[in-house]
Amino acid sequence: MPILLSQFIEACRWVGALLVLAVHSTNMFVNLADIMSAPHAASVYAWWFFVSFELGHQAVVGFFAISGYLVGGAVLAQLRRDKPFLRDYLIHRFARIYIVLAPALLVTVVADGIGRGWLGDSGVYDWPVFKDHYRADLFLGSLANLSAIYCDFFGTNGPLWSLACEFWYYISFPLLLLPFARAYSLRTRAVGFALGLAILVVMSIPSGGWFRFGYLLWGLGALATLARRPLVQSRWIVLALYVVAVIPIRLLVRGPNLEAHPYLADAADLLGAVLFLNLMVTLRFGPQQGWALFQPQLHRRLADFSFSLYSVHMPVLILARAFVDQRFGAQWARELATPAHWQVMAAVMTAAVVFGFLFSRVTEAHTNSARRALRRAFEAAEERRRRRVPPPLEELEREPQKADA
Repeated sequence: MPILLSQFIEACRWVGALLVLAVHSTNMFVNLADIMSAPHAASVYAWWFFVSFELGHQAVVGFFAISGYLVGGAVLAQLRRDKPFLRDYLIHRFARIYIVLAPALLVTVVADGIGRGWLGDSGVYDWPVFKDHYRADLFLGSLANLSAIYCDFFGTNGPLWSLACEFWYYISFPLLLLPFARAYSLRTRAVGFALGLAILVVMSIPSGGWFRFGYLLWGLGALATLARRPLVQSRWIVLALYVVAVIPIRLLVRGPNLEAHPYLADAADLLGAVLFLNLMVTLRFGPQQGWALFQPQLHRRLADFSFSLYSVHMPVLILARAFVDQRFGAQWARELATPAHWQVMAAVMTAAVVFGFLFSRVTEAHTNSARRALRRAFEAAEERRRRRVPPPLEELEREPQKADA
């Protein structure tokens, strides 16, 4: 991958995760209901503009586009080679998801258990959005990546819904395209396509979810890797186009406008994804020097645990909110923001980032080791299968000929 594009993706990954954390933290600890009716410092207005649900959602849209570009694009590249790839691909994807997902669910169990057991009288864990979300079936549903598709999210960890969607994109996408993989037999390609189609249909049945529309954005990311040239050569112009689009999305796609025109949300997401991918394609083909902002290695270090931070930040925030409610009263966090509210939010965000980093050291950092372990397990299972199943008759008939030779 070109250097500048790689640096840009790394920066977007951690900035997006941090923006999602900031949006959720603001909702928990800082009330800016008077932003339009009372004077505030310039920094407060800047925070209100950038740390908003609309831009946080655009960060998630960016995650889907990047994922499609990297993962779906890799599948398209493998299809052009006369070499089997599906087993290694699935090992990589399963390890990448589950080395974070399973421990993140355990963190949710522990954090929610502590909060409900010691801080339950704060009332946070009984909010309508979390009520009745602590059931074993929801834990198993989330573990099976069915959250927000066939079941509610488990506990307080709502953001895991996006991982569920991506997981099934990872699985179904190569299967749907397997008929184009010349390295496999006709039967294997037909069975793979049928399985991929079945997954797509079954996961698309529930209405009201984001699976189908998210698949469109993810698929656009994969298709962007096929571009032979950028639509616009200048990366500055393409960046300006994206910014010019995001600003009205931030200001217009919300509140009464959405109620009157519900299609605006999907239209804004599609526009944002297309312009973001257009920027990525331009960076791929453009000069690899410049934009020094993306060059520091700090971007890679922060991106290396952005997945972990995204996966565990919400239970940490809710636990902190329950503690604050018990310490200062249930109404304190709902009061109009004071310096104390900003300080509490900054402290909680710092704690969430530190916890996300430590969590990644025992999970995400060992992704390659998990992949190697899965590969060894598959190879051992294949070897056992060969020992149990006798070779075909024609192979046995060839053995004497080999001996005579």
